[in-house]
Amino acid sequence: MLFKDCLCFLVGKAARKMARITRERLVPYGLTPTQFFLLTALYEEDGLLISVLARKVALDRATLTGLLDRLKRDGLTERRADPEDRRAIRIYLTAKAEGLREELTELYHDNNGMFLSLLSQEEKDVFERVVNKLETASFEMKQVPENEP
Repeated sequence: MLFKDCLCFLVGKAARKMARITRERLVPYGLTPTQFFLLTALYEEDGLLISVLARKVALDRATLTGLLDRLKRDGLTERRADPEDRRAIRIYLTAKAEGLREELTELYHDNNGMFLSLLSQEEKDVFERVVNKLETASFEMKQVPENEP
């Protein structure tokens, strides 16, 4: 198989291009694409438990904690103890983040629409099925013998 035909490479290449375009559009806000998607998830449902937010944005808790630290530092989110379970922490948007809601939500829809506009409805349906299939698949990791590179 030729390198240019490697599915992992092709998906990564497309994802990097989409991330670059998104990153360029986020420069005025000082946000990374991942921070942008975290805020978007919270715009959809504010006050999520950290564990729920991690699942929603498909990040492990350690990675999410670092991102939330930066969003807190920038005055966009805050952590509060869950009133039902003081050990659990919920993430809330600040007034500053709420002030950006309309602009960032519009950017989110414009950005997503720009990428989706390249596909027909049939292509969108197939793409969604393929991505879901790859994302939910369980892969067996082949063990490489120690004497092989």
